[in-house]
Amino acid sequence: MRPKNKTATLLSKINTTQNKIVMKTMFLCLFLSISFAFISEKTGWLEIDWKIIFIPALLVLQIIIIGTALKNRYKKH
Repeated sequence: MRPKNKTATLLSKINTTQNKIVMKTMFLCLFLSISFAFISEKTGWLEIDWKIIFIPALLVLQIIIIGTALKNRYKKH
């Protein structure tokens, strides 16, 4: 039996508490990176290459993924 709305089922799988925390952390990191780059560019304090502005958010995502994998691997049964 196929579900009527695939989008609703996909969103219900994505919309968990753990995923909300990860997304909020990534958005916060991205916001801080963009605001730091914008302020640095306007004040002339530091030259920022706008192509690499997403690297901190990706690093945070990798740390969260690795931490979750290690936590699940060494979980006591």
